[in-house]
Amino acid sequence: MKTKKNDFTPDPNLAIEIHGFTKRFKKFVAVDNIDMKVAKGKIHGFIGPNGSGKTTTIKSLVGAIIPTIGNFNIDGLKANSPAAKKIIGYIPENARFPKHLNVYQYLVEMSYLRDIPFKDAKVKAKKILENLNLWKFRSKNPNTFSSGMKKKVLLAQALIADPKVLILDEPAANLDPTARQELFNDLIRIKNQGKTILICSHILTELQDIADEITILNYGKVVFSGTVINASQNYYQFTVMEQPMLNDFEAVIKKLNIPIIEKLEDSLILHLEKESEQIKQIAHHAFEKKVILITIKPFVTNITEIYDRVVFSVNKNFGHASALTN
Repeated sequence: MKTKKNDFTPDPNLAIEIHGFTKRFKKFVAVDNIDMKVAKGKIHGFIGPNGSGKTTTIKSLVGAIIPTIGNFNIDGLKANSPAAKKIIGYIPENARFPKHLNVYQYLVEMSYLRDIPFKDAKVKAKKILENLNLWKFRSKNPNTFSSGMKKKVLLAQALIADPKVLILDEPAANLDPTARQELFNDLIRIKNQGKTILICSHILTELQDIADEITILNYGKVVFSGTVINASQNYYQFTVMEQPMLNDFEAVIKKLNIPIIEKLEDSLILHLEKESEQIKQIAHHAFEKKVILITIKPFVTNITEIYDRVVFSVNKNFGHASALTN
């Protein structure tokens, strides 16, 4: 794995660190000099439009793609080292299983690949299948299962070596609502056991309920990384006393060159870079125009809204078009 000359010092509080990662395919830059941090014991959502570089980043993290340049650490270990690979559990987007093995045999076989002794492998396989409510299906071939059941089998194989870090690529793809909820319930339970989970996904509504942190990738660049609470900072809702005042208030905001994120029936959602200073400025100019503001409050948001705002803002600045996928 190629790295920058000055390797960074791993942070002991982080499960995953990506520093200065770039991946080029000939002249095409798929990922452009990104940094990313995932705290230990958290569920971290890695989201972005199709083609934004998410899967390239994930595959580089697990060693399936060689980076052009960049540093990857897993729990303080170089990501491509044998020691790091032992503490990673990886779940790909698509499920493929041997035709000649049932679920139990498949898990035992996968244990061999992780250097788990045969006796221990049998015990581990049984315990994991029981925890995921799959034990009664142990004698069946997983190729006959529904998408949700196949995903559970993949989760079982990822857990077989008791990894510290789970990495999932589009885990909810092709799952019905019930199967999705069951999968995310399993992931929350696993997180509560002290494991770190990185989820690469475009199913934003589900991530809203389980993600502690998110990173948004767009056109190969990180455009936001942090907690949902942090993402909500700098957004304020200004509500006028009477709806007819809203047009005058909108004119005030445009004159001040402040971004209007959303226009509601009697209020505007604004993005403020310097909250204290700009709120005073807005209130002063609104008063001059006889616009009465009855409330000014932080605008609490969710992952989908954060995604929309951040990606829309970036695309607007660079002239790109990007659709939100749900």
